[in-house]
Amino acid sequence: MPVLEPKGGAALRPSPAGEAAPDRVEEALAGGTPAGLRVGLTRLLGADRVLGGLSDLVRYASDASPYRFVPQAVVVPQSVQDVVRLLGFARAERRHLVFRAAGTSLNGQAQGEDILVDVRRHFGGIEVEADGTRARILPGTVLARANAALARHGRVLGPDPASAIAATVGGVLANNASGMTAGTTRDSYRTVASLTVVLPSGTVVDTADPEADAQLAAAEPDIYQGLLDLRDEVEADAELTARIRAKFAVKNTNGYRLDAFLDADSPVQILRGLMIGSQGTLGFVAEAVYETLPLHRAATAGLLFFPSLPAAAAAVPHLAQAGAEAVELMDGNVLRAVTAVPGMPKEWARLPESCAALLVEFRAADDTQLAAYERAAARVCADLGLVAPVPAGEGYGGFTRDRERIAALWRARTAFVTAVGGARPSGTTLITEDFAVPPDRLAEACEELLALQRRHGFDAAVAGHAAHGNLHFLLTFDAGQPADVERYAAFMADFCRTVTERFDGSLKAEHGTGRNIAPFLEMEWGPAATALMWRVKALLDPDGILAPHVVLDQDPRAHLRGLKTIPVIEPVADPCIECGFCEPTCPSRDLTTTPRQRIVLRREMLRQPAGSPVLAALLDAYGYAAVDTCAGDSTCKLACPVGIDTGAMMKDFRHARHTRAEERAAASTATHWRAAERATRAAVATAE
Repeated sequence: MPVLEPKGGAALRPSPAGEAAPDRVEEALAGGTPAGLRVGLTRLLGADRVLGGLSDLVRYASDASPYRFVPQAVVVPQSVQDVVRLLGFARAERRHLVFRAAGTSLNGQAQGEDILVDVRRHFGGIEVEADGTRARILPGTVLARANAALARHGRVLGPDPASAIAATVGGVLANNASGMTAGTTRDSYRTVASLTVVLPSGTVVDTADPEADAQLAAAEPDIYQGLLDLRDEVEADAELTARIRAKFAVKNTNGYRLDAFLDADSPVQILRGLMIGSQGTLGFVAEAVYETLPLHRAATAGLLFFPSLPAAAAAVPHLAQAGAEAVELMDGNVLRAVTAVPGMPKEWARLPESCAALLVEFRAADDTQLAAYERAAARVCADLGLVAPVPAGEGYGGFTRDRERIAALWRARTAFVTAVGGARPSGTTLITEDFAVPPDRLAEACEELLALQRRHGFDAAVAGHAAHGNLHFLLTFDAGQPADVERYAAFMADFCRTVTERFDGSLKAEHGTGRNIAPFLEMEWGPAATALMWRVKALLDPDGILAPHVVLDQDPRAHLRGLKTIPVIEPVADPCIECGFCEPTCPSRDLTTTPRQRIVLRREMLRQPAGSPVLAALLDAYGYAAVDTCAGDSTCKLACPVGIDTGAMMKDFRHARHTRAEERAAASTATHWRAAERATRAAVATAE
C-alpha cells in the first residue's frame, strides 16, 4: 500500500509530459494483468507468486537488450513442481512462457509478450562437491557468487563473461556464454557434466541418473525415438556432419548445438547437449552440475597500444602462441569511453581516433611458469611495433604482477558495454553485436568491419576476445525514428552477408541468437541444418509454448520488432543502458524494485502522453515501489560500472514531495532529537 502523501504523485509527474512513443505500454494494460489470466495463475500458484500490477509488467519488460516486450503477467515459481504446473497451464490454455533470471542477455531471448517466468528469486544455491572439482548449481545463482564459493577450493567455472557480477548460471548455460578465456574448450557445453531438465511436457529428466534413458523412453517415447532418428540421420549425412564440425570449430551460439548428435550416443546425453545454448526454447534447466577448473592465481598482465585496430588484431596470434590465456581487443572508442569508469586514466580521452590496445594476461600455477611466460611475451612485444603507452607506468606498454593494477586493467575491459553505452547520445538505443571468424582472419575482419561502419554512417566501438576470433561492437541509433531503424536494418543485412559469405563466421559467438539474429539463421547455417533445428524444436516443444520468436523466426524483419526507445530522463540516470549490474546489490530487489527497474519505470512515464491512464497508474505505484523503498545507500553506484547513483535520484524525488515547511520541521527535529524523543514518549504515555 502506498505510504506517500496525496501530493506525492503530482510531485513525481514528468514535466513536460512526453509525446506518445511507438513502444509505449497500451492503455489496455493500465490495470495490469487481464483479470482472467490473473485468476487462472493465482489458482495455479497462489497470489503471492503472481506479479500482475502495471508497474510489475513494465519493470520486467526491459532488460540489457535493445528490445522491449511487455508481458501479460509475471510469475515467480518457488519449485520445480511450480514450473511443471506452469507448463501444464500453458499447454492447456495455449499460452507462451519465457524464462528470465538476471535479465543481462543482450538479444531479447529473455523477453516475451505473454507469461514471463522469474527463475532467479527462488532458484539460487550451490553445492561444492568432490573437493571442488564439481559444483551442483541452481539456475538463479549469480556466476560471481558461484565462483566465490569455488575459490576456497582453488577452483573456478569455465565460462567467464564480463557480466559475471550479475549474470546467473542459468543464463550463462542457456546462452552458452563464454567470456574472456573460455573459448570453445571451457564453455558450458564442454564443462557441464549433467543437467536436470523440465521438458515442455512437464517430464523431469536428470541426465546423471543411470536409468534416465529408460525413464525417458517410458515417459516420452516419441522424444526418445525422435532423438535417435535425428542422430542417425545426421551421422549418415557426411556433408551435414562436416558442416556442423566446421561451424563449432570457432565460437558459435547461433542456433542449436547440433554437434550434440555427433558427440553423444544416448537420447538423454543428446538432450543434455541440445539444452546448452538453447536460450529457454526447449525446456527449463532446473539444476546443472559443472566440472570445475583449476584457479591459477599467479598472473601477469599488460595493456599494449597499437596505431590501429588491424595492427592490434595482427599481433593476436603471436601473443596467443606465447601462451596468453586472455587477449582482449579494445579500439580507441572503447578506451576513450571507459575514462568514465572510476580509476581509469583520463589521458585516454585524448587518444588518437585510430588507436587500439590489447589487454594481455598470462596465468600460471606457479611463479616459475609465470616467469617463462613473461620472457616469451617480452620476445613477442619486441617485434610488434607498439606505440608509446598511455599513460606511462606499470602495466601500460608492459606487464605487471601487481594484483590491484591487473584488476584496474580488467575493469576497463569489463566496463566496455556500460561505458560506451553510458557515453552514447542521449535518447539513443544501444545495440551490442557479437560475431566470430577464424582467429587467423581477425585482422581482415577488423578491416571489413570498419569499412561497413563507414558505409552505413556508424562509428561503432569495437572490442572482443581476440584470441578466439570473437569481436563485439556497439552501435547507437534512435529507435523512435523510422529512417534510423532502416539504416540499422541495412547495416545488419550487409554485416550478416559479409560475416557468412566472406568469412563463413558465426553471427553470434557467445551472446545467443535471441531475436536479434533469428532472421539470419539460415543465411549462416544453410537450409539443411536450419531445417534440422526446426525439427528439434518441434520434437521437444510440439505445442510451441516456450519463447516464441527466439532462435527460430521466419519473419525477415523480426529483429526490427520491439526495439525500445530511450526517453531522456533525469541526468543522473539518463546514461543507464539497463544492464542490470546493480541489481544483486540492491536491498529492495526482492521487496519492490531494483535501481534498473526504477529507471525503467521512469522511462515508461516519459513514453506516455499527457492524460494517459498508464502514466497515472505508474505514478500511483512509483512512490512506494520505487521512491519510499529505496534504501538510499547508493550501493547501486558502487556496482554500476559508470557510477550511476539511482539512490540519489530517489532522494531527490523524496525532497520534491515535501514543502519547505515540512523540510524545516524535519531539520528541526533532527537537530533537536533528544527533545523530540521526550515529547514523543510523553505523548505515547498520555495515550496509554
